[in-house]
Amino acid sequence: MASLSHPLKPRFLSTPKPKLQTNKCPTKVRMSFQESGPSIAVVGVTGAVGQEFLSVLSDRDFPYRSLKLLASKRSARKSISFQDRTFTVQELTADSFDDVDIALFSAGGSISKQFGPIAADKGAIVVDNSSAFRMVDGVPLVIPEVNPEAMAGIKIGNKKGALIANPNCSTIICLMAATPLHRHAKVTRMVVSTYQAASGAGAAAMHELELQTRE
Repeated sequence: MASLSHPLKPRFLSTPKPKLQTNKCPTKVRMSFQESGPSIAVVGVTGAVGQEFLSVLSDRDFPYRSLKLLASKRSARKSISFQDRTFTVQELTADSFDDVDIALFSAGGSISKQFGPIAADKGAIVVDNSSAFRMVDGVPLVIPEVNPEAMAGIKIGNKKGALIANPNCSTIICLMAATPLHRHAKVTRMVVSTYQAASGAGAAAMHELELQTRE
């Protein structure tokens, strides 16, 4: 029997993988800024969720022609960098939503209740991250991957504003998995326990956790 000229060597999980040669690619060209895109306002931009809004907009290259960063009077005039541009945070007022197509809200329920309807009356589509409108009749409660049909008739550019609520963060994650199962075999009861991160209480809680961890 002929022997193998290169005997096999066992490979273990700890065996280092050879480094792949990577080609240097030019810096990605951002296509988000478009004259034909919608105008966007982010309410509560200096908070943890507000910063995540910006991160998702950037990751998805979401098109926009203008971007308003809105927060409380205390946070106004701060500078925030977004896609190689510097924006100045503006104080949230009733006049903040003139010529705004999409308003992303995450500044607490009281702020949403006060300014959400104002923005909608001025023609903006308001996507609210608080609990302010979740149980309000006539306001669609939406997870886009689950029930996008709830937003039927809501369109950008027709100057007809609207309020859209989204469920609690743990509910969204749970239903992303449970909905396909429910469609095939009806789910009649669920018991859900959540162990939520400090980030759920906002930037201040995250800062407190960091300080306590250091101590």
